[in-house]
Amino acid sequence: MYDLRDSVVLVTGGAGTVGSHVVDAVIAEGARKVVVYDNFSAGNMLNLAAATKQKHTDVQVVTADIQHREDLDEVLQGVNYVFHEASVLLLESMKKPQKAIDVNIQGTFDVFQAALNAGVKKVVWASSASVFGEPMRLPVDEDHPFNNKTFYGATKIACEAIATSLNFSHALKHIGLRYYNVYGERQGIRGAYAQVIPRWFERIERGEPIVILGDGTQSMDLIYVTDIARANICAMKSDCTNDFFNIGSGVETTIKELAHLIVEVTGTDVPIVYEPHDVNLVKRRCSSAVRAKEKIGFVAQISPRQGLENYWRWRQYEHCRQ
Repeated sequence: MYDLRDSVVLVTGGAGTVGSHVVDAVIAEGARKVVVYDNFSAGNMLNLAAATKQKHTDVQVVTADIQHREDLDEVLQGVNYVFHEASVLLLESMKKPQKAIDVNIQGTFDVFQAALNAGVKKVVWASSASVFGEPMRLPVDEDHPFNNKTFYGATKIACEAIATSLNFSHALKHIGLRYYNVYGERQGIRGAYAQVIPRWFERIERGEPIVILGDGTQSMDLIYVTDIARANICAMKSDCTNDFFNIGSGVETTIKELAHLIVEVTGTDVPIVYEPHDVNLVKRRCSSAVRAKEKIGFVAQISPRQGLENYWRWRQYEHCRQ
């Protein structure tokens, strides 16, 4: 078992949605020091408000890019564990493929290489369910073939191959986590590449209809952001290395079900309208959660209703602060 107590931990993308929750979870584990490494292209210091106010763990914020290898080499000296969350996400990768290559592939390789050079004990990093593409069977287990057609998924497949190779050639101890449909606090109040739930919340706040692309039968596997953070901790503390795990709820929720649930949670009376479906998006998502439970002890705890209620309350609070 790997022990985070009294350790020094670095979190790339640590001011982002997932990264900032990982920072909070690492602090709760009793780390002595947490280095937040973020270029703040999408991250926000507000996401670190709780982390920087607590007194038990030294939190150092480093404004730097994972593409800057010298910065990585310098800041990783004395670090025991790395959580690598920095990434260009799916929608932005479609529009900016070169950036996705530079950040997701080259940047991830640089993080791995710098971690090896610094003698880091273990790296837990964000892969994606996008590696699977349109599923051939449900639920999707970790042995499901890659069927990806998106550029984002291609970058994550490349990173998985790089991590596996570095484990073979240089004994890199790592775990890649294949996140499903992440949502929750600190996500997407602004941004051109916001995902469906924050976009729908924004439309409700403006009194505009919820827009469903297609007939609403396409589905998601919703996983709340605090569950994602807890999965990272489970993966880091486990004895497992050189492995990959689905991180989802194992529950399939259709877009139509999600829209009606959001209407109930928000108490809104905005209509639900339908528009043509984006054929580039995966039509069904549902993970098998068995392997993550058995090998790293992770089981999702937050239901979609509870998660949406939490997220909606947070959005109202955040808008009041701005």
